[in-house]
Amino acid sequence: MYLIFWTWKVGSAVMALCLRQNISYEICDDETPPNSYDDYEFIIPSPWIPETHPIYATGRVMCELDFAYQFLPRDFQIISVTGTDGKSTTSWIMYSILEREFSVKKSVYLSGNFDIPFSATVLGILEKWEKEWIIIVEISSFMAYAIEKYESDYSIFTNLKPDHLNWHTSLQGYVDAKMNLMKHTTKRSIINKQVIEFVRVNRLMMQLPENIRIFSIDSSLQDSTDWEDLWVAGQREYQLTETNFSGVHNAMNILACTIVADEIWIPHENTRKYLKDVEWLPHRLEIVWTRWWITIVEDSKSTSSQSLAAALGSFGTTRNLLLIVGWSDKWDNFTSLTPLFSTRVRALVCIWATKQAFIDIAQQEDITYLATDILEDGVDWLYAQRCQGDVLMMSPGCASFGLFRDYLDRAEQFRHTIQKLPIN
Repeated sequence: MYLIFWTWKVGSAVMALCLRQNISYEICDDETPPNSYDDYEFIIPSPWIPETHPIYATGRVMCELDFAYQFLPRDFQIISVTGTDGKSTTSWIMYSILEREFSVKKSVYLSGNFDIPFSATVLGILEKWEKEWIIIVEISSFMAYAIEKYESDYSIFTNLKPDHLNWHTSLQGYVDAKMNLMKHTTKRSIINKQVIEFVRVNRLMMQLPENIRIFSIDSSLQDSTDWEDLWVAGQREYQLTETNFSGVHNAMNILACTIVADEIWIPHENTRKYLKDVEWLPHRLEIVWTRWWITIVEDSKSTSSQSLAAALGSFGTTRNLLLIVGWSDKWDNFTSLTPLFSTRVRALVCIWATKQAFIDIAQQEDITYLATDILEDGVDWLYAQRCQGDVLMMSPGCASFGLFRDYLDRAEQFRHTIQKLPIN
C-alpha cells in the first residue's frame, strides 16, 4: 500500500500511474493524516512538502521521480536540468533542439517542474507502448532531494544562488539536493563553473562527479561564452545574435544545451539551424502588450533574486522600468540588486511578504514606490506613472505561494488586469 501525501498536480499524476500499474494507494494531507504511517510501504509526497515534515522521519518516503522511474522501459534517455535559475528556459531550448533532430525517429518529451509531472509523462509513454524516446526533465531541489533510483544520462546544473531556504534546513542542504541529481547521472554532468565558485566562496561542501564537463564565461575553458560567441570543445560554433535570445544568462543556457548536443553527436550545423527557430517561453520576460507608447512585460516565472537580476538587465539600460516585485518569502537576499534598481527602476510596486525588503531599496535609492497586497492596485498605480518608452513589468523575484495557486495563476491575473487598463 502506497500513501500519496497531498494531491494537487503531482499527487494526481502519481494516483493515475498507480491505477495504471494496479498499485493500491490512499491519499491524505496535513488535515487528514493517518493514525500511523506503519501501514504503508512508501509515502510519496508532493515536492513542495519540506524536508522538515514528519513524514521524512519515517524512512518510508519515495520521491515522485523514483516512483515513476521504476516503470520506464529500458530504451530511453533522460536529460535532467536543475539550477537556481534558467531551468525552464534551458529545458525548453534543449527540448526544441532534440525534438527537431529526433522527432522522426523517436518521441521527445518535456517533463518535471515544467508543469508536466514526471509520473504523467511516464503514464503517457506506457499507454502508447512506446519503446524509444528522450525525456527532458526540469528538476527543482525539492524533487532532487530524495532521489535514490532515478538516473539521468546527462544533467545540466545552470547556476547556483541561495534559494528555497524556507524549504531546506540550510544552504548546504540546498546544494546537497542539487548535487544529488549529479550523483545519479551516468554519462555526463554539465556544470556551470559559477556553481563551483559559489560553493568555494561560501565554504560549503561539494563532491564533484568524475564525469563532469564545466562551462563558463571564462574563456580559458573549452566550453565558454563571451556573451556573444559560444565555444564548444574549443571551437567557436554559435553566436547569440543568430538566436532569438539576448543576455549573458541566455548565452549560458544555450551553451549548456549545445554541450549536450555535442555529447550526443548532433552535428553543429544542425544545432545552429534549430537554435534560430527557438522562441522565448511564455511567462519568462514575455512581451504581452505594446501600446500606449509603453511595453508591458510579464515575467511571472521570476521567483528568485537571480531571475529578477536578469529582468533588470533587460529592455534597455535607462531608468525606464515600472516594476512589480514581491510575494512569498523564500528568505532570498535582494540587497545585491540595489545598483540595478538604482539605474533601471523609475517606479516600484512592492507586494506582500517580501515588500519590506524592496521598500528598503526604494527608500535608499529614492525610487517612487507603492506598498500593496493587491496586484490590480499596483498595476493601476504604475500605469499612471507611465511615460513614452517605459516598460511596465511584473518580475516578482519571489514565489507565488499564498496569494495565488502558482506562477501561472499569477500570470493570468496580471494579464487580466492589463486588459482592463484605460486606453487614454
